[in-house]
Parts: sequence; C-alpha cells; structure tokens
Amino acid sequence: MPSALTIKNNYKKTSLFSGICEIIKIGKKVFLRKPKRREVFPAKTKEKITRKETREHLAQFNLSCELVKVIRHFFPDLISLLMRVEDPRHQSYVIYSNHVLLMTRILSSIFYINSMRSTSAEFNNDTSIENIGILCGEKLEELPYWETINDYLKRFSSDELQKVVWQLVHRLIRSRAFEDARIRGKYWQIIIDGTQLYRSREDLGEHSLFCRKKKGTEEEYTEYYYYVLEAKLVLHEKIQVSILTEFIENEKRDVEKQDCERNGAKRLMDRLKKEFPMLPICICGDSLYASEGFFKDCRKNHWRYILRFKEGSIPSINQEHDTLKKLEKNRKEEAEGVYDYVTGIDYRGESINMIEYEDTKEGKRFQFVTNLGITWKNVKGTVERGRWRWKIENEGFNTQKKQGYYLEHRFSHDYQGMKNHYYLIQIGHMIAQIIEAWEKLWKKVKESRQQKHRLLLNAWKNRRIRENGSELEKKIQVRFVYS
Repeated sequence: MPSALTIKNNYKKTSLFSGICEIIKIGKKVFLRKPKRREVFPAKTKEKITRKETREHLAQFNLSCELVKVIRHFFPDLISLLMRVEDPRHQSYVIYSNHVLLMTRILSSIFYINSMRSTSAEFNNDTSIENIGILCGEKLEELPYWETINDYLKRFSSDELQKVVWQLVHRLIRSRAFEDARIRGKYWQIIIDGTQLYRSREDLGEHSLFCRKKKGTEEEYTEYYYYVLEAKLVLHEKIQVSILTEFIENEKRDVEKQDCERNGAKRLMDRLKKEFPMLPICICGDSLYASEGFFKDCRKNHWRYILRFKEGSIPSINQEHDTLKKLEKNRKEEAEGVYDYVTGIDYRGESINMIEYEDTKEGKRFQFVTNLGITWKNVKGTVERGRWRWKIENEGFNTQKKQGYYLEHRFSHDYQGMKNHYYLIQIGHMIAQIIEAWEKLWKKVKESRQQKHRLLLNAWKNRRIRENGSELEKKIQVRFVYS
C-alpha cells in the first residue's frame, strides 16, 4: 500500500488554494494532490442596511448645509448669474431681488414640490426663509408668494435663462470632474430627443402646436400641446444635464405647415455650434436624424454621431450594407449578444459605418449608424453609448415627468412663463443629479429617489445652515456612485 503524508502548504501566497496539500509516494515517484479549489473571488452580496444604520449615517450631516456646499462647489457663479438676469420690473416697486425669486423656484424643483402654491406653503417657516437668505446673500423677512414668482417669470425672455444654463455647463466642463464620461477619451456625448410638455383641448395660444383627433367622426376634436427638443450632456451614467433647449413652436395660429422636430434639430445644432464652437461632440439620437442634411452638418461642424437606424429608412444604405456584410464577415458572438459591423458605406459622399447588435437575453435587435471608426476593440463600447439614448427619456424626461419635477404640470398659463419654468426645472435637475450621485451622502441610505428629496426638504425646513456655517468655507471632495 502506498504511504501518504499530509503537510502544510508552503506555497500559500502563490497558489490558488490554501491550507493543506497531500504528498503521495508510490515507489520512487512523488505525486502532489491538490485539494478542492476554493473560490478566489466570491460573489458579492448585496449589503443589508438597517433603518438604524441609515439614521445614524444621516445624523452626521446637516443636509441643508451639504446642499449649499454642492451648489457653491459645482456652481459657484449661480447666484451671480441669476443676479444678472435682466429684470423687467420697475425698480421702485421691487421688494424681492430677481435672484431670490429665481432661486426659490429652483429649490422648489430640487425638493420635488408639485406646484407653485405648495412651494409657498412648504417654505413658509423661519428656517426656510433664513436658509434661502443665506444662500442668496440677503437677509429676508419673508419669501415671495407664488403669484409674485409667476408674474415675474412671464415678463422676461427665456433666452436669459438659457444663457445661465450655458454658463453652468461651461463651468462643469472646465471643472474636469467628468472627463471620464468622454467617448473614447475625447468626445462629449450629447443626446438629442423631444417630448411633449402639456396638452389640452383648450387653445393654448398661437405658439402651441395642434393636431386633429378622431378625424372624420362625430367625435373629432383639436388637441393643442407644447413640445420641446432637448440636448442633454452626459457627464456620468447618472448625470445628464441640459445643455440647450429648442422649443418647437408655431409663429402664429394660422400656418400652412407647423414647426417640427427635424426643423428644431437644425436650429438646435446651429446654436450648439455657436455657443460651444471648440467642444468635441458626439451627437446621439433616434432614427429621425439619420438623413443627408444631418450627416453633412456633423461633418461641417467636425462632430461625431451615433444614431439608431431603422431597416429600410434609407434603402441605398441598406443595400450597400447587405453587400459589404457578406464580404467583410465581421459577425462575432459574445456572451451578452451578437455583434456585426460594416465600414465605409458611401451615402451621397458621406462615409458611414453601420453596427448591428442582437441582445440575446432581451431578444432585441439594434442597428446604429456612425462616423466613428469601428473595430472589434471598440464596437461594444460604441453600442453601449448608442443605447444610452434612452437615458434622456428615463433619467431625463421620465424622471422630470413622473418622479418629482412635474414637467407636464402647467405651472403658468402664460407661454413665456411656461418656458421660464422649464429652464428653472432644468437647473434644479442639474443640481439634484449631482447630489443624488454623491456617494458620501447616500452610501448608507437605501430609500427611493423621492424619499431622498423629501429628506432634503425636511432638512431645509428644520436645520439651519448657520448651525454648520464654518463648514461652508471648507473645500469638499465629491466622489460619485457608479452602478
């Protein structure tokens, strides 16, 4: 019978196993038998956090103070920019400074307050008044009533607030805190998409769009609505901020042809190039934008693009793609899905690359056209960025409509007032996203997004900023949560 000797393993640091090994001698031969291999990287388990741990964690912070610190860190020019907004009021009748009026509305968005009337009710306490005064650099006895804010917002051009948004975005880009968000380390991703804001059978004015419903029936009626085209800058997987807004609007009621998203996109791209002439941009959008005019504009502006593409929308591209696909044979199966791509498709002088991706898990198929160079090293990343277009719908419009910003609510019956409310919501959402992604605040908090914003509001109403006034002068380091 062969003898067996068990000894301690002397190679614990370098081997994939630890503990005991067995040396077996059979004649002059020696065999080393390894025990059952242990899992080197055990599967991560979801951390369980109790309500007590959450309370103890939040007790470390004055959330109202933390909010002000984030604003001053990422948006140090916000108050001064709001001060410089053109004030249309007669100065002899002014009680509240324009930046107090505007900041009150921005905070209303951050705190998920559902109406202007509710804003006045929620902020009607000494602590809220004092905190807004500290943030705005003024001593306030009262805050403006919601009717005062609404009357003010309908009296100046929305271009003033668009300029504020631009300055805030310029600041975020220059901060270099979001460099990792660039596509291939170079291009800033800008997602374009449109959405309907408010609709009614009531005439919304000469600038609203309209359509006929149930044509040819006794129930036929006209529906009026507001529509907006939004360009969102991707700074992080959880942070997509408004960089430019284009309202789709008619010049007057009786028009032969209404304004449309494609025309609005042309205006938006021209304005984007004018405001950010040197910014390396990659435009992402749906198949609506896949057209000769769009491709030429991107080439003229030195922009890149990744667009969804629907089979058959441009027959000549499909035909050349099918021919080259058989020659190039780039199809490759991966665990998550099947990738295939074709390069150098000629479309009226434009060189286009097409990617096909089939998600085997979800059973969905996607096509993208792009002027980015495609290889097997970058095709997966390109598809991922192309699919990020839905983020402007889910993280952007859907959040703003369904999860706290009440984008579809008619905050003002005046068209100009409605547009200014929209811009202030975008600024509020910009600030809120950074707070939501701040790891330090929420790493022990598993509440929903709405509950987190309720915590912020309660803190603003009950915790004075001056309690931690010295903290406001300290520099902060912000790390963001990644999924």
